[in-house]
Amino acid sequence: MGKKTAWQVENRPIAEGREAISTVSDAPEPAGGYSVAVAEDALPQPSPSEVALALKALFSLGENTTFAVGINNPFSTSLAALIEAQGAAALSAIEQMILNEATSISLAAETLDCIGNIESATHRIERRRLLETCLNKSRFVWVRDAAAVGLSAMDDPRSIAVLQQAIDREEHHELKADMLQILEQLEATA
Repeated sequence: MGKKTAWQVENRPIAEGREAISTVSDAPEPAGGYSVAVAEDALPQPSPSEVALALKALFSLGENTTFAVGINNPFSTSLAALIEAQGAAALSAIEQMILNEATSISLAAETLDCIGNIESATHRIERRRLLETCLNKSRFVWVRDAAAVGLSAMDDPRSIAVLQQAIDREEHHELKADMLQILEQLEATA
């Protein structure tokens, strides 16, 4: 296998505008033909608009994905790789897409779940802040629930104050009960 353009899904580049944002050679091809290549020795970083374009393309592919709890899929794998590679620029674009309702509610929820479950310590603070922002600013119960679940997965007691504020404002009784359980979890971690 030859060199690949960074951010490929189904062997098609999802980041347009540069011939080679970064490259990687001899990357294994995952089952199903989906691949994401992120270079170890990145060339000049893509602009925020290029990162946003890559995310829009990825989210477009995600709209046709069936999601199952606890099951990795090409969308979540590619999203995690893009966040790992582009950090704050990717997270900022994701926040805008979710809060400006530029994606479906189910895809926004899957995105937040994925963000909470990324195991890498890289960009952890930015990921936590994104989840907290979506918890407090989204008008959709499902999105707020996914943000709360993401915070639970991160298990970071620094989210206690933000979670408490969200609980105080939450009108949906089931979500409020779930958030109270997450608050207990975070307090036990502290």
